[in-house]
Amino acid sequence: MIELTVSRVCMGICGLILLASVISPVTGMYESGTVTMESDIPRNIADLVDDFHRSRMDVLTIQVSDILPNSASFVEFGGHVVTVTTERGTYKGWTAVPLTSDGEVFRYEDTLRLSRSDGCVKIEMLI
Repeated sequence: MIELTVSRVCMGICGLILLASVISPVTGMYESGTVTMESDIPRNIADLVDDFHRSRMDVLTIQVSDILPNSASFVEFGGHVVTVTTERGTYKGWTAVPLTSDGEVFRYEDTLRLSRSDGCVKIEMLI
C-alpha cells in the first residue's frame, strides 16, 4: 500500500517539473509575439492615414481605442511620423502624406477626426 502512495507522489512531482519546463518557453513566445504586434501598430496607423488621403472621403472619425492595444498606450502625430508608446516601448511608423495635429498626445479614450487640408491630413480630437 505504501508503494502506491510513494509512486503517486513521485508522479505528481514529475508532472510539476514537466509543467515548469514548458511554461518558460511558452511565455517567451507570447512576449515575442506581443512586441512584434506592437511594433506593427504605428505602421498600420500610417497606412490607414495614407489610405484615407488617397480616398475620396473628406472626413474620417476614429475611436483611438480601436487602434491602440490597451489603455496605457498613446499615439502622437507629427510631420510624416506616427509614434505609438506602450508599456513595452515606443514605436514609429511613417506616412507618405504630412500630418498636422498641434503636437497633441491622443489617449485610449479619445476620438479623432481626420480631415484633408492643403495636401496634408489634419488630425484633431473631438470633445
